[in-house]
Amino acid sequence: MSTILYSIWGIRKLILIVQEFFINLLLAHKIGNRISILGIPIISIHKGAKVKFGKNIMLISHSYFSQPGVNHPVIIRALTKESQLTIGNDVGISGGGICVMKEVIIGNNVMLGANAFITDTDFHPIAPQNRRYNYEDIQSRKVVIEDNVFIGMNSVVLKGVTIGENSVIGAGSIVAKDVPPNQIWAGSPAKFIKNL
Repeated sequence: MSTILYSIWGIRKLILIVQEFFINLLLAHKIGNRISILGIPIISIHKGAKVKFGKNIMLISHSYFSQPGVNHPVIIRALTKESQLTIGNDVGISGGGICVMKEVIIGNNVMLGANAFITDTDFHPIAPQNRRYNYEDIQSRKVVIEDNVFIGMNSVVLKGVTIGENSVIGAGSIVAKDVPPNQIWAGSPAKFIKNL
């Protein structure tokens, strides 16, 4: 029985390796060869959007490659032709998401834990009238994640937030306001826990 299980595991691993090879090949013309892809991400960049990727970026979209597992593939979306996304060097994203309406800047050596999500937009208007179909009154504000930040798994970083360098966001946090450098914040909404 264990031999059969090992064979199934080996076949599955081989399929993942082949998928990654072809995804890397397909994306190379679009985003360059600076990204290591494990599993199949969802990358949607609006024509005209300004997107810049640094070196040594790791996108983990399959639970096999992530210790806590991931709920979904990495999702990176630049939603409009005005969208600007900058991702620095040595950034790791595990099953997380980045959705950009206006601008998101991610510095160097940033880690997004499993399923962490960053967005600069509300996606829908706050006013209840015609909320489902009205895309003209959507609020959007720049998000900045400075160097060496670690955002814990299942956390959400909302529009207008800056997280200062070296700071840590605890797992499951909702970050709705600025986090100074060299601090640990956690909770929903995220609050100061202690200095590093």
